[in-house]
Amino acid sequence: MIFKVITFVIVLLFIFRLISQSFIGKIYRQVQEQQRNSHYDQRKSRPSGGNVNVEYAPSKKNPKSSDNFKGGDYVDYEEVD
Repeated sequence: MIFKVITFVIVLLFIFRLISQSFIGKIYRQVQEQQRNSHYDQRKSRPSGGNVNVEYAPSKKNPKSSDNFKGGDYVDYEEVD
């Protein structure tokens, strides 16, 4: 009698293990596929590199022209050991 109970429990555990492995494997594959798809979508929607257009026209008259620059102020400094 006890042998039948032990055998039944072992068979139930074995069946449960097979079912849980297939179920977990299926979920794992689905998650992996979702991650792969989201990664592919991110790469697909990324703009292509090297096509940068900058449209900037600086003003013709610059108030701080380098022609008027006569030099900066002298700043005395002291060396620190």
